[in-house]
Amino acid sequence: MKGKFIRMLMVFMTVLLFSFLAACSDESSSNQKDGEITLKVLHNWNGSGAGAPPKDNPVADKIAEKTGVRLDFEYTNGSEVEKLTQVLATGEFPDVYIGPAWGKESELLLQAANQGMLHDLTPYIEKYSNLAEVVKKENMSTALYDNIMSKQQGGQYLLHSAYPATEEDIDDWLYELYVNKDIADELGVDPDSVQTPEDLYTFLKKIKEGGFEVNGNAVFPLGAYDNGWPLDITSEMFVPVAGAGSWFIDDEGNARYNFMTEEYEEWILFMRKLMSEGLLDPEVYSHTGTIAREKITQGRYAVIPNQFPGLWNDTKQGGLEDKYVPLGPLEDFNGDRYRTEFNVQGSQLVAVSAEVSEEKLEAFVKMFDYLSSDEGYLLANFGIEGVHYDLEDGEVVAKEEMVQKIEDQTFKEEGVGHYIAFAGLDRGNSLGGGPFAHQFDKQYKVKDEFIEIVRKDGIKATTGSDPDLILKAHPNFAQIEPITLVMGDTVQQAIHASTEEEALSIINKTRDALKDAGIEEVADEITKQAQNGTEFMRYRTSN
Repeated sequence: MKGKFIRMLMVFMTVLLFSFLAACSDESSSNQKDGEITLKVLHNWNGSGAGAPPKDNPVADKIAEKTGVRLDFEYTNGSEVEKLTQVLATGEFPDVYIGPAWGKESELLLQAANQGMLHDLTPYIEKYSNLAEVVKKENMSTALYDNIMSKQQGGQYLLHSAYPATEEDIDDWLYELYVNKDIADELGVDPDSVQTPEDLYTFLKKIKEGGFEVNGNAVFPLGAYDNGWPLDITSEMFVPVAGAGSWFIDDEGNARYNFMTEEYEEWILFMRKLMSEGLLDPEVYSHTGTIAREKITQGRYAVIPNQFPGLWNDTKQGGLEDKYVPLGPLEDFNGDRYRTEFNVQGSQLVAVSAEVSEEKLEAFVKMFDYLSSDEGYLLANFGIEGVHYDLEDGEVVAKEEMVQKIEDQTFKEEGVGHYIAFAGLDRGNSLGGGPFAHQFDKQYKVKDEFIEIVRKDGIKATTGSDPDLILKAHPNFAQIEPITLVMGDTVQQAIHASTEEEALSIINKTRDALKDAGIEEVADEITKQAQNGTEFMRYRTSN
């Protein structure tokens, strides 16, 4: 009798366990229907989970309806490079990976491809025109093609998306210096009159002498985000391409590493001068992003370097979005205020694990092909027609209730804009007519006004190969790379130096190390190729 009771109890517990597991399964995939396939996706963008919609949302449901695929996202908090390194080291690669199409992330992904960790998509690219479109050489930057895509061995493992389909789709983030116009007005300074480094220095000095305060706290003439981002854009007043690790190639083809040039040295000394005279927030290279944003929302920076969307969103938190306008624009290294050349590129690399089943691979391809179509692109970027938007004269116009959701900060629950990594070439302007709800958002009107100020000569795409490719392929790179990894620290130390002599001493120690490692031999090779007809990227505006 006792044994029978135990057997009955075991049966009951088993039924209870299966019921529990079924309930958990239903909870985690509540809207999933029979026959649908779930793909696990690593969304390798720092902090992207903060803006993520719930797993079940209207766009996700529509994607499942059209393709039979649901996506289960994992998000990264922290360094994208560290996350990808960890994933590759542990072998815990997701079904699908999406992440940055540049830097060390792309190099690691290429390495994984050539080590057999990613699936060769060649048969599907030959079969599906929408997949073929995103891997064409003309649909990616020269640098991405030269550095990554052309170096895949034995197949096509990487897909590339969000590259502008037309010139109209090139996104201008408007990286500029922005000034609080109330402060400029009080000082009697027209922002347009600030054009040169000397003008900028004089203006910042006037701000300091003005003794401006907000809520009892001093207003810094110039500030920035954590680690000084993006103060580096001011170096475009001195060199053709911002950054210590970029290359200065003159009209005769002579190449110099930025950090080795007198021009970049002048920028460092200029920034040191601002720091030493209290014209730059002394914590700008040490405070966190959170603290930096608090200073910005409080209005404690008279001048801020930023891209426009970030500036608008951060100042809006303090009700200051109407206060900031472009300063200048400032002249570039050659005295041109309006030259704008972007290294046009897409933002996403997409890959599939070599370990996925054939069923999952087919499901991924079907989903990517659909979302890369015009219909799928509109769904991923603008949502469902009649629910999220209406088409008026061929242009996407957001529904009034969706505009309200944007105002209420609940719009992310709709899933609109979350699946764009799978939507192929960027057609936001040419197909959709502009960003979602741009007709109702003051931000886009203001951006258009600022474009009129700083882009009087329009924009164009850079041409030519990235000279950094020569550095990375050079035999001296193994000795040079460790020095370049700490070069940013050298720049910051020099900016904080108490005297120019001390700053130059700090700079020259690293220069000597670069010389000993063979940087000048790399410069000679780039010069040789440039003078023999190789076209290199010589000028680039931050974007």
